[in-house]
Amino acid sequence: MSFLEPDPYILAFIAVKQGIFLLALLPLALVRALAARRSARWAALAALALCAFGLAARYLPEVLGIYEGLFVRISGIWRGLWGGLAMNFAASAALLASALLPGRRWWGLDLAHVVLLAGLLGLWGYSIWG
Repeated sequence: MSFLEPDPYILAFIAVKQGIFLLALLPLALVRALAARRSARWAALAALALCAFGLAARYLPEVLGIYEGLFVRISGIWRGLWGGLAMNFAASAALLASALLPGRRWWGLDLAHVVLLAGLLGLWGYSIWG
C-alpha cells in the first residue's frame, strides 16, 4: 500500500457506521417486533424507532434538500454523537435488551445481531489500533 492509498478497512468502517449497520439492523428489529411478545416487543419497537431515526438523520436532509434549520442541526448532532457510533449503539442496545427480556422468540435474530455487532466492533477496533 502506498502513502496516499486509503486503508480499505477504514473505508469500510466509515461506510458501516454511517448507515449500513442501521440498514442491516432495521429488518432484524422489525422481525423481532412482529414475533416477540410482552416487554421484548416494546424493546424491539424502541430499536426499530432508533434505527428509523438514525437513518432519517443520516439520509433525509440530503434527500429533501434541506441544508439549514433545526432538523438539520439536531440530525447533525445525532449523527456526530460519539464519533457517529451513538445511533448505532443505541439501536443495538435496545435490540439486545429485547433479546434478554421475557417474550423474546427466534434466537437466530439474536445470533445475526451479535454477528453484526461483532463486525462493527471489529472494524472500530481496527480503526483505533490497526
